[in-house]
Amino acid sequence: MENSLEQIREQLVREQFPQIADLRNQVHISYWSDYHLISQPLLNHLPFGRSLGPTTFYQYIDFQFDNLLIEAQRNLLFLSLSGANHFNQTPVTQTTLFFDETFFWHYYIPVRTREITEALLQGNRIRFLSRFCLSQAQVEVEFNEI
Repeated sequence: MENSLEQIREQLVREQFPQIADLRNQVHISYWSDYHLISQPLLNHLPFGRSLGPTTFYQYIDFQFDNLLIEAQRNLLFLSLSGANHFNQTPVTQTTLFFDETFFWHYYIPVRTREITEALLQGNRIRFLSRFCLSQAQVEVEFNEI
């Protein structure tokens, strides 16, 4: 019986979460979790590595944030179904992702210096997603400004 329950869980994970991202392969993201897998659709809804001017920032907050919340809930389901555990075998209940600062200052900013400078000179605020935290109790997104 236990074997068949495990097989059903594995089948559900394969069917419901066909695309899984390995955070160890994301050079621009650092993470805090004992578990390094998240659903690709959740990762796709996180604008890490994109500068957000006023228009794109408010479009994201006003029109795309609900989709992020849906994918965050689905990722919690993925964690539960996949049996994700910490090193001490307690279930993984949260994941925190950060835009890697080394990548940001050494790779991201130099390529976009002109675009960012022009936006700032025009009086626009430039934001970027710096942190995403998902737990059983809440979803947090933190944006920083240049």
